[in-house]
Amino acid sequence: MPTIALLALEAADGTVVLTSITLVFAMLVALCLIITAEGKLFDALNNKKNPKPAPKKADKPAAAPAAKPAAAPAPKAEGGIPGEIIAAISAAVATVVGGNAVIRGIKRIPKNGGSRRGAWGDAGVQEHTTPFM
Repeated sequence: MPTIALLALEAADGTVVLTSITLVFAMLVALCLIITAEGKLFDALNNKKNPKPAPKKADKPAAAPAAKPAAAPAPKAEGGIPGEIIAAISAAVATVVGGNAVIRGIKRIPKNGGSRRGAWGDAGVQEHTTPFM
């Protein structure tokens, strides 16, 4: 019959494991302290190179800002869309496309089928169930 050797741990094995774990955590703490110290050092050097100018006392009132060109007309809201929603959509379009975008209208698109998940849920299901190619 073959003999099955059982793994026997000795006291020296436990000492090695505990020493290794302690050393790893000590080095992680040391690295955190070094990185924090470097960050403070570099912040101090940046502040020394670029000191914040002291606010100057104005002897005369500041000139009025130049007149801004006329803004584009607000997009038309159809279907009772609140102004906050229009502002959020306009900000998103301006962020993605840039300042040169023109929004001519915003309207609701009727849901087909009436899914209980909503548009975001349907998009998630479609994305995660698409077969790999």
